[in-house]
Amino acid sequence: EISLGLVGSEMCIRDSISIIMSKNGGFVMTNKKLDVLNYLQKNSTWKTAAEISSALGYSVRSIKSYIHELNEEKPDMILSSKKGFLLKDYPAANELTSGLQSILPQTKEERISYIIKKLVAEDTPYDLDQFADDLYISPLTLQNELSDLKSELSEYDLVLKTKNNIAFVIGNERNKKRLISSMIYHETKSFNCTLSSIQPYFPAYDLKILKKLITTDMVTNNLFMDDFLLFNFIIHVAISMQRSSYENQLNVENSEMTFPEDIQNTIHSLVEEVRKYFSVTLSAGDQQELSALLMSQTYPREIITSCAQNFEDMITDEVNTLFELIQNKVRHLFSINLNSEKFSLRFKLHLRNLLIRIRNNISLRNPQIATIKSSYPFIYEIAVSIANVINQQYQVELNEDEIAYIVLHIGVLIEEQKAYSNKISVLLVHPQNGLYQLNLADKIKLLLEQDAIITGIVSSTDELGFYRDYDAVISTIPLYPLPAVPVIYISEQLQTKDISNIIDNINRIKSLHMKIIVEQKLRYLFRDDLFFCQEPFHSENEAIDFLAGQLEEKGMVSSEFKQLILERESISPSSYGNIAIPHPLERCAESSAIAVSIHPTPIRWGSNNVNIIFMLAIHPSDQMLFNDIFAFVTQIIANNHYLQTLITASSCQEFIDLLLSYLS
Repeated sequence: EISLGLVGSEMCIRDSISIIMSKNGGFVMTNKKLDVLNYLQKNSTWKTAAEISSALGYSVRSIKSYIHELNEEKPDMILSSKKGFLLKDYPAANELTSGLQSILPQTKEERISYIIKKLVAEDTPYDLDQFADDLYISPLTLQNELSDLKSELSEYDLVLKTKNNIAFVIGNERNKKRLISSMIYHETKSFNCTLSSIQPYFPAYDLKILKKLITTDMVTNNLFMDDFLLFNFIIHVAISMQRSSYENQLNVENSEMTFPEDIQNTIHSLVEEVRKYFSVTLSAGDQQELSALLMSQTYPREIITSCAQNFEDMITDEVNTLFELIQNKVRHLFSINLNSEKFSLRFKLHLRNLLIRIRNNISLRNPQIATIKSSYPFIYEIAVSIANVINQQYQVELNEDEIAYIVLHIGVLIEEQKAYSNKISVLLVHPQNGLYQLNLADKIKLLLEQDAIITGIVSSTDELGFYRDYDAVISTIPLYPLPAVPVIYISEQLQTKDISNIIDNINRIKSLHMKIIVEQKLRYLFRDDLFFCQEPFHSENEAIDFLAGQLEEKGMVSSEFKQLILERESISPSSYGNIAIPHPLERCAESSAIAVSIHPTPIRWGSNNVNIIFMLAIHPSDQMLFNDIFAFVTQIIANNHYLQTLITASSCQEFIDLLLSYLS
């Protein structure tokens, strides 16, 4: 036994507790070990300690130590080799994470979360001395941390009160539910937000049964909701059930609010089934809130297969006007057209629901926001500009979760347009009659539909002169004189070897074509005097201040440039994985340039650890440069091996050469 009275600090007390648990055969799962395990669960390929370190911000030595301790608890759960580490035993990993609710809070944030659970989620007044004992901290430390708790509560218009040393929280019931929802999402975001990850928060209710009730009622009433939104709705229903069981009644705020018949029928059925299966009665206020939430997240089920005309009556003039504003802004900033019939209907319905959420103060959570942002940074940037249009139009601040949902809507359309714009143009030389020419052309078009466009069919070399700006020639005959572009020779029968020859050469030509274009752009935008290594920045604000100052000093931008970047950052941090790309929303530089800052030891930027900063200063006439460089840089840096190599560069020229080498 260890006498806690003889220990000189709270840190020692926590260490002593860990020792006791270890002697009793227990295993202490710290947040850092959990982060490492979650990272390996999400990545099914070998990962080096350096890659894990870069992703999580912990030292390589610590990563190896955590993996060793995890394997001591579950032998051979994580494989190790020269290639790095790979999670082998997923059931063992799930077993380790399944009992996380019993972990002793170790950080200030964890202790604040523990107190919120007791005072708000469990709705229990609590003795402050008991809190200190439960958390193994001194009353003085508890008092210091309560000030941070008060600040967090104030964000939800809630107040911490104490009477006779008993703490309790007062405030609007709806705001308490918002706080509980936010806490659950924050604590379970590492578990991919599955039902099993949130089940411990609602031990009295089987969430699988609740999900079945909700989905059945929606199908019966012809409503559709995607999986992310359904998960969000299940949490809200479960919180309402739990709060109602504590006899917390949500009051009706607007008795004049009406809902469509399908929404009313769905909620009425759900309320009856909740009473039947869980013995919980939802108040009229809860029913009103859930109705508004459901209306803001669902669509008619037929929209998946039916044509646009069937739903035009659901789109108001207000939504059409907002969509037009968004279209114009995206066309102006990115030269991208959103005018697709299928896309415009679905996105207008999304805007319709979003406006309902704004007016009813409904917050959505997107469980895959981090993945969406890091996987589709250019599309996310477009979504940020759309969010800014909505923010200005309605004087609101859309959160990153809403922005991520916008990404999901526009992603498919943008990727289709991008794929088309990246195609190369090809001429076909085939001296046969028209029927054979067209047959061969059709086969080649089908073969290359993702990579190239046949812009012309000719019978001889002489006719090539009638065409301009083609990237390659496919020919069934020898050509003389040779054109100035690559020539791919094939047989008239288009045999298997011909198909392989075409594909290999087209891919090589595309790669070379892109490399030439990108090299021109990189050498145009990157400068020796705007390349910095290991500047001692302690925060993103210091980095922005320095780099914007350098651009201004060299006459590339005006004095307003820094403030415009900060306004863009206030919408959503410009960090994507291990890189940050700060820039204004509008292209407003006096001349185009990119300031680069490299940090082998990462700095914190939003919720990410950043190793490379690209500050974009783009002149309005170079609009397409923004699109191309943004897409290229984020695609290259997404490869962790490339990132680790790039952060070793000591000059601008070496940095450019490394970037170009990744295209070969």
